[in-house]
Amino acid sequence: MAEPVRNRSSFDHEPSEDFGNEIATLRSEIASLRELFAEKTGMAYGKIAERASGAASYVQHEASSVAGTIREHPAATTTLFTLIGAIGFAIGYVVATAAADSKQAWYRRYINDRF
Repeated sequence: MAEPVRNRSSFDHEPSEDFGNEIATLRSEIASLRELFAEKTGMAYGKIAERASGAASYVQHEASSVAGTIREHPAATTTLFTLIGAIGFAIGYVVATAAADSKQAWYRRYINDRF
């Protein structure tokens, strides 16, 4: 069996002044870290907001440029979108056909191996 603890007096005493001073020091360090973190976060937010504003104005400028081109050349725009749609359809058809052929080939191999 384990022996009982005989000297409990070391746990029964009041916290010393050193312990209180350590807690106060830790609290002041935590407060300074909070201030530093808030300062760094504010600087990062400012940089991000500035870059986002620049990106938004760039996108707005490009969108208005594209809109102007579409207004000036409606036939070319329609042709371009039709061509893009046809290419997308062709790619989808080829992928679907290839997938169907591979499934059918697997099925045929399975049937041929069984009989």
